[in-house]
Amino acid sequence: MSQNSEGREFNGKYQKEYLDKIAFPIGGIGAGMFCLEGTGAISHVSLRHYPDVMNEPYTFAAIYVKGVENGAKVLEGQVPTWKLFGPAQSGLGRGDKTYGLPRFEEAVFQARFPFATIDLRDKDMPLVAKITGWSPFIPTDADNSSLPVGVLEYQFTNTSDKAIETVFSYNTKNFIDGQGTIRGVKNGFVLESDQNNSGLAIYVDNAAAVVDHCWFRGAWFDPQTVVWDNIRYGRIADKQPVKGVVPGASVYVPLTLQPGETKTVKVNFCWYLPDSNLSIGGARKVGQAFTGMPCKGTASGQQPVSGFVGKQLLNSFDKGGDGLTGIIQSPEFNIGKRYLKFLVGGGSQADRTSVNLVVDGKIVETAVGNQTETLSETVWDLKPYQGKKAFVKVIDLDVYPWGHILADQFVLTDNRNEDIYNLSSTSTLLADFESNGWGDWQVVDSSEEEKQFLANEEDAEATYRPWYSERFKSLNEVIGYWDANRAMLEKNSRLFSDAFYSSSLPAEVLEAVAANLTILKSPTVLRQWDGRFWAWEGCQDSFGSCHGSCTHVWNYAQALPHLFPSLERTLRETEFRVSQNTEGHQNFRVNLPISAPPHNFHAAADGQLGGIMKVYREWRISGDTQWMKDLFPAVKKSLDYCIRTWDPLHKGCLEEPHHNTYDIEFWGPDGMCTSFYLGALTAFIEMGKELKQPVKEYTALLSKGRKYMETALFDGEYFIQKIQWEGLQAPNPVDVMSFGGSYSEEALKLLKEEGPKYQYGTGCLSDGILGMWMASVCGLDEVLDNEKVRSHLVAVHKYNLKHDLIDHFNPQRPVYACGKDGGLLLCTWPKGGMLSLPFVYSNEVWTGIEYQVASHLMMKGEVEKGLDIVRECRERYDGRVRNPFNEIECGHWYARAMASYGMLQGLTGVRYDAVDKTMYINSKIGDFKSFISTDTGFGTIEWKAGKPVLNVVYGNIDVKRYNVSGKIVD
Repeated sequence: MSQNSEGREFNGKYQKEYLDKIAFPIGGIGAGMFCLEGTGAISHVSLRHYPDVMNEPYTFAAIYVKGVENGAKVLEGQVPTWKLFGPAQSGLGRGDKTYGLPRFEEAVFQARFPFATIDLRDKDMPLVAKITGWSPFIPTDADNSSLPVGVLEYQFTNTSDKAIETVFSYNTKNFIDGQGTIRGVKNGFVLESDQNNSGLAIYVDNAAAVVDHCWFRGAWFDPQTVVWDNIRYGRIADKQPVKGVVPGASVYVPLTLQPGETKTVKVNFCWYLPDSNLSIGGARKVGQAFTGMPCKGTASGQQPVSGFVGKQLLNSFDKGGDGLTGIIQSPEFNIGKRYLKFLVGGGSQADRTSVNLVVDGKIVETAVGNQTETLSETVWDLKPYQGKKAFVKVIDLDVYPWGHILADQFVLTDNRNEDIYNLSSTSTLLADFESNGWGDWQVVDSSEEEKQFLANEEDAEATYRPWYSERFKSLNEVIGYWDANRAMLEKNSRLFSDAFYSSSLPAEVLEAVAANLTILKSPTVLRQWDGRFWAWEGCQDSFGSCHGSCTHVWNYAQALPHLFPSLERTLRETEFRVSQNTEGHQNFRVNLPISAPPHNFHAAADGQLGGIMKVYREWRISGDTQWMKDLFPAVKKSLDYCIRTWDPLHKGCLEEPHHNTYDIEFWGPDGMCTSFYLGALTAFIEMGKELKQPVKEYTALLSKGRKYMETALFDGEYFIQKIQWEGLQAPNPVDVMSFGGSYSEEALKLLKEEGPKYQYGTGCLSDGILGMWMASVCGLDEVLDNEKVRSHLVAVHKYNLKHDLIDHFNPQRPVYACGKDGGLLLCTWPKGGMLSLPFVYSNEVWTGIEYQVASHLMMKGEVEKGLDIVRECRERYDGRVRNPFNEIECGHWYARAMASYGMLQGLTGVRYDAVDKTMYINSKIGDFKSFISTDTGFGTIEWKAGKPVLNVVYGNIDVKRYNVSGKIVD
């Protein structure tokens, strides 16, 4: 196992000073989190859809051992000394913390994502304790990986030669809504929220549990004083819930342990906090459904529809998809039979996508489709409405995914068991939609209802609502689902963990990849009510950092598309269907709730071009050619916009000013963004060929661009920028909008001498060939000369990697790396030519760029150079100064760091193509065993003695052939 320079083993255990900064996220994707610290404490509690990094509530587990001096201790290691003096309000003594309570002498932490374990020992105690914290993480199973749950398992082993009597307890102040009510739940309690039927449930799995629902109510430190007295004297308080303000609650579990015996108490955390005040931008609703005639089965772009009768049905997805809205209703009929039976499918929103029975002007029955394209039978008992007149009203007022309704075969009958696929002579058929039109059913003017609905919806959906609020209707439902499925979810999560960590890849690589998977459990990511993924770039202490699933940052993040491809595809759908206008301009940040953003700023060249490569990647990962085909017109419009805007003279390079991930515009051709251009052209050509679309002009552009990059932009060692600001279609830089602001007198002088602010010119840019890395991780061939690309990467390692930064000047943001830290600088000027005002982050170190360079070096066979970069990065994040599970850039848990996942491909060349059902292997390290995740399953892949071995442990991976270093092996 590799070691860092201080002796800690990469991918190993953390102890002593290496525990100090550890905070390991637990929670579901987009569901909120709490962190398990290296000592066993709980912190960073962020359950309300925004980060709350400084939230360390008064909550702790404890153990009491009868008859043992000093036998009552908090189940944590010693408090890191940095917490005691220096943080806000520490000069007042921190009476709001548990720091003064006795705790175990020694703690050892180990992560095996999504599991973290802490071993606790103390000379006073005749037992050892082990904490295991986790929440479900099952690649390909996005929903079960998005649950608002977590668990801390406390395991105790009697190390003495006598039986011991103990009392375990979990104790907490009421931190959800400050001082509020606490109600009961089986074997635990609920910290209630002021939101309806919501809060945080904390409960154990032990039937012997006794709950104190109300701590002693008093002033100063009275409540926690009495609680600790209960713990240290082994008293079990049993108090029922009370009305009004409650300071806190405890759950106690008495345990008897025989010599050598081990017992475990599982403390479950389930939360349901469905409301938020979080929003960015506004929603827009458009469309008109039920035009033309009934649908002949499955509409264009729709998943297969089944379960209807005959050859046609009512399908509001037809001729436009989920964006269509409208209302259609039957003629009025007399209710003379007992039942109305029919088939329904589609969306599940009763007020948006439903079939309704209207009697006396009121809706009296409603049926929905439960988010399936398979129609199922619904029966309405009409007994209460006998003799009255009624009509059926089918509505579609939704434009989000599953914003459509399916219906067929409306039958009146007195026989509840009537076979609506083979009607009896006594039944009455209201509609079967088999004619060339709607018959006597009418598409009605829905404008007023839509106006009212949208007015209501603006109130309801003007703010973010999490996915789980749609899946579950109450906290009790969350608890019920968790209790029923926890064992299965743990089993499947361990299948992932065991497969991932069975790898033979270098320890520093496994550590880097797994550590950054925690980003998917952090408040950086959200998942709105309809299941679509949305994200910040990172997290500030109390709010997200840089909104809108930023396309240029999420270019780097390679974990999500492989682990949860369905979620990644929603990002592409948002980019091309929501964020892009009719001209092809794509806003690189999207509103929340997800809705069309304004188009009042530059498109991001790297973000928009990267999106085209990522459509290709998602196609190859999913194998869904129809999905790609449906997006292709928008992809073409996007690429045409890029050409028209940044390469209007069709030179094959981005010449006009182009915005990018450094929050500025590059003026003139540069290696970084032009390599994105070449990658996007390559992807478009490959998709166009598959769809038999004309690609000749794009092929010509690709040829020109490749030649230009390899000559004009290659200085003989690495790729550079040719700064240009005159002779362009763009106006003077002074008159172009930019985050960089206006030009001062001093800046105007520099403009005349050096050109526009914030360029890199002859610098060696770590991202200088980024588009080719993107091409490789997206499954595309790199079109540029391999030796020139390798040369650039070797130069980046040579010039930009620093093993300490003691003499490096960084007037920008130094905390990412400084002093004795090592790291990869974004840019250096080894041959001179550094500008007076180079691009604004050039002196910094970003982990996402470190990992993309490292993985690209590995792809080119420069494995040791790549590992050199990884080791420098992970030594900064060793737990002493920085949290190993929180790599920062512009905020905590910064998404770019998920570039680390690309190192799996970098070392092994492993990539699965679901279109051709081909597994690619191109090892740079000889024999290996590595983790592999696809759209349909995950497991391990080995290359051993010249043969591939695939072991699928979850789902399935359909491999028809292997491509080993370019050679096909059936």
